[in-house]
Amino acid sequence: MQMAKQYTKKILLLVIILGAGVLAAAGHTDLLMDGVGMGKISEANLAYLDDAFDRSLSGFLILSGIKSGLAIIEGSEVGIGFNLEIGDIVQAVYDYVDVAWKTALAGGTVLLMTRLCLEAVALMDHWCLAVMLLGALIYLIFNWFFAGCLRTTRLARETTLFLVVLTVILYVILPISITGASYLSKRITQPIIEETQAGFEDIHKEFSPGYMNKGFFPEDVKEESLFPGFDFKAKYENTRDRIQYIGSFFKERTHHMALLTLKLIAGYVFDCIIFPLTFFVVLYLFTKSIVNFLGRTMIYEK
Repeated sequence: MQMAKQYTKKILLLVIILGAGVLAAAGHTDLLMDGVGMGKISEANLAYLDDAFDRSLSGFLILSGIKSGLAIIEGSEVGIGFNLEIGDIVQAVYDYVDVAWKTALAGGTVLLMTRLCLEAVALMDHWCLAVMLLGALIYLIFNWFFAGCLRTTRLARETTLFLVVLTVILYVILPISITGASYLSKRITQPIIEETQAGFEDIHKEFSPGYMNKGFFPEDVKEESLFPGFDFKAKYENTRDRIQYIGSFFKERTHHMALLTLKLIAGYVFDCIIFPLTFFVVLYLFTKSIVNFLGRTMIYEK
């Protein structure tokens, strides 16, 4: 009688797992996850990534305008033989702007890829859950009714444990990692990134092509000679003064550009790599330890 009750419980459990697998494949389990709050977490993650991407795109466009202005200065000539000297003056600032430009481009790309990854996960997580339940069903069948098939039972157990970890990653670890990263970002790195973008925006006008061309290369050069076209002394003095002005202009801004660039790099590195990766690794190791414990329990299960 006792054996019959145990047999009935096992069959009932297998039927429940099979039914859960069918519901998971149909996508109904996502409604359950939304009911426990994962839906709101996913919506908050997408909103955060959209906002962060918009900020990154805005900064990228500002830096592109600055690069255009610097490129004009770097390739311009003041007098005869002085174009290389101007290029040397501009090069230090241009290098910082180029690094910041690449950083904004890479940061925006990572943010967009993360958003696409979350969308892909939302389309496949229920299938992973269905396969996991199928693996658990196969394992229990072999463990309960085919005790002699040790190799197949062990393979089914290891596969099921792997699928459990993968399912938890898709449903819980990845979304919570983005949520944790967004929480830290809003309080630590977002103010830094906004500060750097405000600084770049302040100097965008000065580094715009129109402003630089007008400020560095004015057309209304006054020449006191009776033959302006041949007044080489005036041309030389004007060229010398212009180069000195350009040198002092970029010298004052090189330090500021370097500071803004370093802050921007640090902000995006923490935003896109360190914060989400830290949460992911911690949650993954925690989940893996629990699954390993369950795996050891399953080994001694009779």
